[in-house]
Amino acid sequence: MDGIADMGGTHGWGPVHPPQRDEPVFAEDWQRKAFALAILSGRAANGGINTDAFRHALERLDRAHYIDDGYFGRWLNAGELMLTERAVLAPG
Repeated sequence: MDGIADMGGTHGWGPVHPPQRDEPVFAEDWQRKAFALAILSGRAANGGINTDAFRHALERLDRAHYIDDGYFGRWLNAGELMLTERAVLAPG
């Protein structure tokens, strides 16, 4: 595979560090909200939780949305993509 989501093992991204014991699940409040919106978007778009559909949406994000918007921004973009494709949201 050679998609944007297939970066594992590639060089140049720096070291990976495990989370600290006391590290919060969400570093900022907006991340908690983004997580909830992504889960709810998946339910609305797919009639329930569908992790395969969500992963497929993540894999189809353009490079800028995948890398520049960070982990939880990626989740929001994937949720928006699923809702737009199912005509729950209008494009743009």
